[in-house]
Parts: sequence; structure tokens; C-alpha cells
Amino acid sequence: MHKTLYASGFLFHIPSQQILLQQKQSISPVTTTSWVLFEKQYSKDKKPEDVFKGVLSKILNLDVNSLNKIYSYNINPAKIYSLFYATIDELKEFAPSQGYIFRWFSFKEVLKIRANEQTKHDIVVGQRVIDALERDNDANLQKRIEEAIV
Repeated sequence: MHKTLYASGFLFHIPSQQILLQQKQSISPVTTTSWVLFEKQYSKDKKPEDVFKGVLSKILNLDVNSLNKIYSYNINPAKIYSLFYATIDELKEFAPSQGYIFRWFSFKEVLKIRANEQTKHDIVVGQRVIDALERDNDANLQKRIEEAIV
């Protein structure tokens, strides 16, 4: 069976706890399209991490150094998604590109925007992964402080 592979995800600004999503620019002022993750189909001879970095580079003209995998999942046996988030230090606006506009959202706002259920689910799981990593980092910092005091 032929499998279709996708690398997808979002950009995350740690200080503001916001994520960047994209929306196809609408021709009509009456209709709006859904907000979506950054995504690209790729072949099995490529690494999904590299594909996702390439998407951000091409669409946003952005080179990312910090990339984190959230998880991989199958929509069905033939479609496999690898989901990532890349961190960015500066909360900046991105000009429309390749027919898309971009906007920063808090995790709470994502639940209220027009996006499909899978996108919302992926973002919720991404937030849980981010929160877990932050708790681990806080616990490790506390442990190092306690060891330094002794």
C-alpha cells in the first residue's frame, strides 16, 4: 500500500504563549476559509523535520533552530502525519505570502477560531506537550537550585 506522508505544525512564541497559523486569502469578502497548520506532503526518502523546516523557510522566509516533535499519527492506513512546533524568540508579523495570511493566536483563542477538528486537536495535543516540557524544565531547574544550596 502506498503511504502519503505529511509534515505539519505551527510556530510557537514562548514568552507570549502564542502560535502562528495560516489562512488562505479569500477572494470574496463574504466567505472566510479555515485557519490551518503549516503542512507539506513529502516522500519517504526525506526526514519530516527537514520538510517542516523547509516549509517555514519557504513560506515565512524563516530559518528555525529549535524544532520539537509533538507526535505522529495515521488519519487512515495510507495517510501519516508528523506534527511539530518550532519556537521563535521574537513575536513578529509576517506579510501575506503564497496566497496565505498569518496570525498569532493564544491557545484559548484557537478553540474559538474557524479551523477543522483535526487542526484543533493537533494544537491541543501540542499545547499539552509544550506544558509537559515546561513542567520538566521547571522541575529540573528546582532540582539544580536545591543541589546548589546543599
